[in-house]
Amino acid sequence: MTAEPATQAESTAHVDAKIRLDRVSKTRMRDGAPLPVLDGVRFFARDGEFVSIVGPSGCGKSTLLNIIAGLDEPDSGEIHLDGIRPGKRLGQVGYMQQKDLLFPWRNVVDNAVMGLELRGVPKRSSRERALDLMESFGLAGFESAYPHALSGGMRQRVSFLRTVLADQQIFLLDEPLSALDALNRAQMQEWMQHTWLSLRKTVVLVTHDVDEAVFLSDRVYVMTARPGRMKLVLDVDLPRPRSLDLLTDPEFVAMKARLLSAIRGESVGATR
Repeated sequence: MTAEPATQAESTAHVDAKIRLDRVSKTRMRDGAPLPVLDGVRFFARDGEFVSIVGPSGCGKSTLLNIIAGLDEPDSGEIHLDGIRPGKRLGQVGYMQQKDLLFPWRNVVDNAVMGLELRGVPKRSSRERALDLMESFGLAGFESAYPHALSGGMRQRVSFLRTVLADQQIFLLDEPLSALDALNRAQMQEWMQHTWLSLRKTVVLVTHDVDEAVFLSDRVYVMTARPGRMKLVLDVDLPRPRSLDLLTDPEFVAMKARLLSAIRGESVGATR
């Protein structure tokens, strides 16, 4: 286990990182006054890595994902994808948000292929690609089911399948499991790890669940209270694949304690 102040750990970022943020800042206006949201954020994720971001509520985690996705722009700083600074980032990453955003009038297959349809992929080939993945996503037999008939976990699987079918090399996940109960969430974490190991995409996960962050990640960033900065970077060098038995392993517990201590300090500071 290694844990470093962010300013030190980020110096290890390579120019070939899949995602690299350099001194990204963002300020919004609230009630006519400036509200700093992000302040000089540095962050990187290498090709095929699973990286999580944790921190107190309101620290700018979701704003950071929106900036990476191209849904928002920073006031200053640079965003590099695949070592270059793209003029437009919108559409270059897969983005799965907290709500599954499934259309109630479309069945599982039709919801899964929505992104492909918007890109102009023919309906027949879109459906064939989705149907080929139904079993591995635990959705076999539910292809014609509508969202109201699905459990929360299955709805999230459909949403993740839609993200995967977008066929991007970078996935951004904004608290995708937060609405699930503890049992379904644990099962989904194991399933998500298995799916990521088979896909080997670059994943950035925002979560409030420290267990989830350590269990799934190669590296975890801790953000400060607003304005968000990277306070701590923790490398998670636990062997894969990981089972839920790992949650009681002393090394896992020590990593969790290190992250919680950093988050707790920020949460207390935010109330002063």
